[in-house]
Amino acid sequence: MTIETSPSRRAARPRFPSGRLPDPHDRSGVGATRGERTDRMGERTDRMRVLVAIPTTNQMYSGIGRAIVELSRRLGRRVEFTFALDDRDPRSLRRVWELAEPMGASMLVGPHRFEPDCVEPSNTRLPEIIEESPWDAIELVGFANAATGRAVLRHIDDRTALCYTPHDQPLWTVPMSPEQRANVAEVHRRVIERADVVLADSEAERRSLQRLSPHRLNGETLPLGCDFESFDAGPLDRPPQLLFVGDLAEIRKRFDRVIDVFSRVLERRPEYRLVVIGNRSAESADLIPEAIRTAVDLRGYVSEPELRRAYASSRSLVLLSDVEAFGLPILESLACGTPVLLGRLDTTESLFDGFPGVHFCPLDDPEGTFEVADLLLGDWRSAVASACADRRRLCAEFDWGRLADRKWRALSAAWARRNASTALGPRGGPPGLDRADAGGRPCR
Repeated sequence: MTIETSPSRRAARPRFPSGRLPDPHDRSGVGATRGERTDRMGERTDRMRVLVAIPTTNQMYSGIGRAIVELSRRLGRRVEFTFALDDRDPRSLRRVWELAEPMGASMLVGPHRFEPDCVEPSNTRLPEIIEESPWDAIELVGFANAATGRAVLRHIDDRTALCYTPHDQPLWTVPMSPEQRANVAEVHRRVIERADVVLADSEAERRSLQRLSPHRLNGETLPLGCDFESFDAGPLDRPPQLLFVGDLAEIRKRFDRVIDVFSRVLERRPEYRLVVIGNRSAESADLIPEAIRTAVDLRGYVSEPELRRAYASSRSLVLLSDVEAFGLPILESLACGTPVLLGRLDTTESLFDGFPGVHFCPLDDPEGTFEVADLLLGDWRSAVASACADRRRLCAEFDWGRLADRKWRALSAAWARRNASTALGPRGGPPGLDRADAGGRPCR
């Protein structure tokens, strides 16, 4: 793997003759860029070149990071990924390094700089990185990344496809000034307008984004996924344990609702414990009433194996957020056969309605929420058995390998639309479209 601090010498972007669909891997006449590669059978073996632009202030250990890691790994034979990041957050840089190193991918790390009207830092070298190499596509990640989005819009050329993966949330979920809020909203809208494809975490998010640009039909639903071999179903017999997974410093997670429900659970079932896992959870002891503190286990940020063990040994995950772009713990919990007490939101309902392991709660009705929890815990063995039995259908919707195939098709189609002239030639798009190397294995 290489980590570069400045891009290579600028190479001219080729222009293609009219009347045929150009091949994004054809680098004839592109100066110092690598030439076409073929195997002994004459098949093309080079890959689509995609620049992933993301500030390190995006928590790469969250669902956003997991999606980048899992999809990029599975698309490594089809796509040559390069990651452009600033140098502000060593933890996020380490997370991307752990992905990029085994893939042999490049990380282009530049100094960070904050701009007054933006909430996140910008990579000061991003304009050079964009302009000095002929990218087939740029993927912009994160809805509140106005500085990064603005740089991409200013410097992307007319042959480069733009893929926008916002993981969208309401603006109030990110602390920012009124000026920053207005700027984030405006850049977000402009990126949607320019994007060749907008990848939404849920059907509800896709509909919401479509309303910002009603004349553009560029939205596709690509949810987050799960590695069903790693997140295996846990045993049917489990200790009296509930689980919360999330960043307690985010007010949208509404840990206060979880504590309220758990307090009422203890009144009827004093043997229960609440395990709390997530970033900054250890600093949140003051949120827990003294009377129940001994029944709450604050574990903080844990390793992946420890997280999977916690899912598999719990009788239910409790997630009662005001907002979820996706809610990766919901899916991982269900994959382990663990029922979920879940707030009924447009996003979560569009993703998980119909799965028997999901027990929706009325968020603005504490009594109604407790009734759902009490009913589940009254027959928790049946609830766990139902969740375990539904793994095959869950895998069909959310297996990372199948989602990687869908992302590849979305990127290929976006590139084709961007580069097609009025009459398409015989080549239907970038090579490798029909390869199945990213596909998922049958679920167990």
